[in-house]
Amino acid sequence: MIVSLRKFSYEDLKKQLKKDDKIVVWSCNNCVKFCDGFGGREAMNNLADKLTSDGFNVIRRELIGMSCVLDLVCLRTMDTATREIFDSATVIIPLVCEDGLDNLKYVFKGKKIIDVPLTVGLGVFSTEFGSLRLTVPFEKTGLPFSPEGIPLSEVAKKLGVYAGPFVKSVEKK
Repeated sequence: MIVSLRKFSYEDLKKQLKKDDKIVVWSCNNCVKFCDGFGGREAMNNLADKLTSDGFNVIRRELIGMSCVLDLVCLRTMDTATREIFDSATVIIPLVCEDGLDNLKYVFKGKKIIDVPLTVGLGVFSTEFGSLRLTVPFEKTGLPFSPEGIPLSEVAKKLGVYAGPFVKSVEKK
């Protein structure tokens, strides 16, 4: 399973937005859901609710099976139920892996796609620990292969990024 983390905090995310932006919060409901809750329905809804309560204009919450599948992303621009919404959107906040991010940038040219994810490698869900753990880090991370896996909070700390969903309180790296 692909392991992705967040590059910045909720406060840093808000600094990239304007109050008149028309925002779509977009999330996969597969790998990122298991990355300490970085994505998935609950994380998407919580982020959209936080942004709305802070005065931002969230016009859509889009849950997709896998954003890394280009055809699934393209369908959102063709479906009559979603085409107009995406045409009017100005910003997409993706809770996805880097492959999903690339697909969103390709399909939604002209939209501001916020560069949220940092994909760090492959992981395995551990029943022993009850969470996804990084086992095969990408070389760019400088982290070692770990058959038992590295907890995502530890990976985030070592890389200076964030694990899990966006939270409204002050976060520590």
